[in-house]
Amino acid sequence: MGRAPPGWDQAHPWQVFQEGSTILVVGEPCRDAATRHTLARLTGLGGALLASLAREEESQAERNRLRLERQRLKEALAHRERAWARAAHDLRTPLLVLQGYIEMMNKGIAGALTPAMQRYLDRMRQSAADLNTRLQQRQRGETFPSSDLRPLLNAAFGPGRPGAARLELPEEPIRVRAPRTTLALLVRALERLLVGAGASHTEMRVDVPDDSQMWRLCVQSQVERPLPERAMLSLERLARRGEVRLAVRRENGVELTVLLPRLAT
Repeated sequence: MGRAPPGWDQAHPWQVFQEGSTILVVGEPCRDAATRHTLARLTGLGGALLASLAREEESQAERNRLRLERQRLKEALAHRERAWARAAHDLRTPLLVLQGYIEMMNKGIAGALTPAMQRYLDRMRQSAADLNTRLQQRQRGETFPSSDLRPLLNAAFGPGRPGAARLELPEEPIRVRAPRTTLALLVRALERLLVGAGASHTEMRVDVPDDSQMWRLCVQSQVERPLPERAMLSLERLARRGEVRLAVRRENGVELTVLLPRLAT
């Protein structure tokens, strides 16, 4: 590593002084071919060891950076938790007032309600109940973020996919009150189920039945084989995990109905 020494006829067996720099010469000139080959291999090994040392130092620096980043994220998360606790405490008081007002109106204390007023009141009651549920789940450490079903269905059943289907989706985002990971696994299990059964002419439609608080995913398809039992069990298990209702009818092909909890807007 560094400057090469002059010719062997001019080199001292141990040291050569040239232009103010010192070059160490080890041993006598190597004239044996086998020894030169061994030295060449040792030289290659030395280079590999130096490269390995450099990678180890780089990995150590990366570990230190990640450790500091993890510490920073922990502090930021703790700050967010404290901020959320304060916000949840501030939200509970107006929420209790709103629930009391809704209960008073439903009991008829303020007079009879028209059908339009009753619909608005039911919507307010459902929104207040959803907010109360989210606050309680967040306090217990549970999180049910909003997940949009549209990109998941397009990615799994869009053109070019093995289980391609004709999709009829609403223009608005299909916001489901479930973790995105669970929802993605559910869509993937549905895709495996249809592909395993040799489904064809598949149609999928998403709507809201009777203004309920659920999204309804209807799947109709012609199948060549029975539905795979393993894929069906996986789909049912994921449905229970995500509070999803699942119904299957095997007449003139297969028809699946999936009800997913709708996020109130």
